[in-house]
Amino acid sequence: MTTARIASSLTGLTSLLADEQIWADHQPYLEARGYMLRPRYRPGWVSEAIRLGKSVFQCEDSIAAHECWVLDATRISDGAQMILKIVELSSPDVTISSFLANEPGARNYTVPLVDIFPMPEHETWGWMAMPRMRGCHDIPLVFKTVREFAEFMHQVLEGLVFLHSKNIAHRDICTQNIAMDASRLIPGGFHFIHPHTSDGLNLLGRFEPHRIKTRTEAGPMKYYYIDFGLSVQFPSFEARELVNNRRCGRLRKHVPEISDTVPYDPFKLDVRLVGEMIRIEFLEWYLGLDFIIPFMKKLRRQNPKRRPDAATALDLFQQHMSRMSEADLGRPLALPFRSSRIHKIRGQVALAWKTFQLR
Repeated sequence: MTTARIASSLTGLTSLLADEQIWADHQPYLEARGYMLRPRYRPGWVSEAIRLGKSVFQCEDSIAAHECWVLDATRISDGAQMILKIVELSSPDVTISSFLANEPGARNYTVPLVDIFPMPEHETWGWMAMPRMRGCHDIPLVFKTVREFAEFMHQVLEGLVFLHSKNIAHRDICTQNIAMDASRLIPGGFHFIHPHTSDGLNLLGRFEPHRIKTRTEAGPMKYYYIDFGLSVQFPSFEARELVNNRRCGRLRKHVPEISDTVPYDPFKLDVRLVGEMIRIEFLEWYLGLDFIIPFMKKLRRQNPKRRPDAATALDLFQQHMSRMSEADLGRPLALPFRSSRIHKIRGQVALAWKTFQLR
């Protein structure tokens, strides 16, 4: 955590951060639209730490949001947990999400869009409301078996086939942009800002009511593509064309053809991004996934023309997995203790523990 981030966190313990003010300003409007924000953003809020003389580390309302464009809310009509995202109403994130929300199909693995509404006095901006999800690979929701990983990859590829069949290239595929409904993994719920806790105060772990289940225990999971802000859609297959924009997501530095001047195929880019996601966000994490390396190499071919398209990639993956036995699929995945990723996790755990010691 940077010094600036720490300073920002301390500033926001008993007062709103500047970036949070937009939510407090619009809280009555959002409530009228049917969405209730947490107490921190309601009119007249005074921190519990001040009102009750408690430690800020014992007060949920001392937890500040650090990404001003997205926040959690509760739908008043039924208590459903939601995400509200501030968006430019003409952006690809809105237009493509709206289009996909009306597209039927079992392979439509895109996040459901519940509502879109404008921001008062700002006609070009507004909110998108979506069910509350969680990143598919958020700590501590790691994959435990080969089968869990295989089910995830199958849905990722099926969803990509669906997007490409609608002439949509995502261009920002990574684990941060593939979400899941974690309600069965964490039946007791989790805090939006501090997702390693159940309520912002109590760490998730192995014991009720803060227990985390494995994907195998919870049952079949469904994964969703989110965030179409960098995506591109063409009116038809025949109208597809090359693009030349370097703005294409978190893994872009690993893709050789990305350029502002030399046009590239955004659909073959998506295939490469899936390969990079496997390499960086799974093979660097886990022991036990060597079987996927030959498949990954096909997706990562330097020449985009030699990469499979999404439909072919799905077929190749299915063929690859069909050769695996039940025993193979049931093999546990291990996290190499000395990997740089694990050191990062240990640092996060240590920071969380220090925070709890201060309470």
